[in-house]
Order: sequence, then C-alpha cells, then structure tokens
Amino acid sequence: MNDPIAADLQRVLPGLIAAPDFPYEVTAVDVVGRPPYNPPEQVQRKFVGASYQAAYEEAARFVTRADLWSRTHGRGEPGPVIDFGSGWGRISRLLLAGMSSKDLYCLDVDQAMTATVNVSLPGVNALTVDPYPPTVLGDRSITRVLAFSVFSHLAEPAAAQWAQEFGRLLVPGGLAHITVLDHVFLDQVAGCQEAVRAGTADSFATSLAQMFGDPQALRQAYQAGELVYGDPGDDGARQGDFYGWAAAPRAWIERVWGDAGFDLLEWVPSGELFSQAMLCLRRR
Repeated sequence: MNDPIAADLQRVLPGLIAAPDFPYEVTAVDVVGRPPYNPPEQVQRKFVGASYQAAYEEAARFVTRADLWSRTHGRGEPGPVIDFGSGWGRISRLLLAGMSSKDLYCLDVDQAMTATVNVSLPGVNALTVDPYPPTVLGDRSITRVLAFSVFSHLAEPAAAQWAQEFGRLLVPGGLAHITVLDHVFLDQVAGCQEAVRAGTADSFATSLAQMFGDPQALRQAYQAGELVYGDPGDDGARQGDFYGWAAAPRAWIERVWGDAGFDLLEWVPSGELFSQAMLCLRRR
C-alpha cells in the first residue's frame, strides 16, 4: 500500500472496531436535578464580564423578562429557541430549567465555546456559525431568539444581516429578545476620554476611549438614527470588523428590524435591568 494515510487507517481500524462500547448512558442535561459544571472563572469573566452569582443573577433578569414578554406577546406555545452568541452557555443553562434540551439551539462564532457547550450541556444543539448569516436552520423553524450582549457589539452590516436572518428563521408571531447599548454608553465613552486626558484611565477606559472619536459627533450621529460602532481590533474568533462596541438608537432598530419584518414592542432603557437596554421584537 503506497498511500501513507490509507496505511495509517488500516493500522488503527482493527482497534476501533474491537473497542468496547461506551460504558456510560448519555442523557440530556438536567440543570434542575443535576446542575452542570461551570467553566473556569477566567472564562466566565472573559465572555460576560462577571462570574458565578453575579453572572447568573444578570442572566436571570434577562431570561425572566423574556419569559414575561413571551407570555404577554408570544404565540403561547413552546417550540425551538435560539440562544444567539451563547458563549459558555450562561443563558442556555437558565433556559433549560423550563424547556427541553432538544429544542435549544446555541449559536456562537467561537468553536471553543461551541465545544464547551456540547460537553457541559449534552442534548442541546450547539452550532458554530460564521460572523455573517445564513445559518443551516430552516425557514420559520424557530419560535424565539434570545441574544444577550450580542447586538451591543455587532458592527452595522453584521447586525443588519442577523436581523434579516432572524426574520427568516422565526415563525410569524415569533419573538426576538435582544440587548443593545443606548445613549448612556456614549456618556461612558466621553468619561473614558476625559479620564485619559486627566491621566486617571485604567486599561479598559483607555481602550474604549481610543475606539471612538469626538463625543459630540458620536451623539449627533446617534440622535440622527445612526448606529455608532467602535472597532477594538481582533480577538480570536471575534474580529474587529464585525465585533466591537455598538450603540443602537431606537430609530435604527425600528428601521433595520422593521425591514427584516419585525415590530418593536418593548424597550427597557439601560440601567433598569442591567447596563444595557433590553428589547422585545415580534415577527410580523
């Protein structure tokens, strides 16, 4: 046999065929009866800015409000749900307290996080997606989409294309629960720039200040209905041309998501539930 790859396959094949059966029963995750392991604290903090109790309490406020809006504005029936930008599965773990794992789709651009979710939450559908759609999911196959701290980071082309994709995926009457940064974020940017000038900025404030230009110009663009975006550079799977810091005004949401087939039903300003605004949109 001249093909070295074929030779290697022939060498290992007998052992694979004769290997014993997997000794453990593979069952879907039960977050209530047997809570899954958490990833290391540094992984939690990298992706959500908090860990353990603080991380879960923030996520619980988001999921609780989404469930309330689902009962108020939704179709009143269970069905497949997307956790978009699922990361290590913080939101997914809370969703699994009230739904079947087979109906949960965890989408993320980071292959390492997809692997983490697949290992820690067996039974869910964890998929690595490209920065831009489409996905492999079928038209009108999803009843709800939840995206915590995702559209607060997407550049305008990515945000608009994902709105269109969710318009394709959601059934009529399906809901999208998302968070965005609002005008308060622009005040934060201005504060970081002032701290840099005063020599009191930490590394995060310095980084944020350098991403944006004149704060007055930013406010004018925001007030004119434009999405304001800052590119922090590349960070692994999250490339700066599509993932950074984004503030989206109501007019932009209504225009872009409206074009994708959605009506904006609810807007909770930043500072009431957490440091981002939370929105509920319904597919027409």
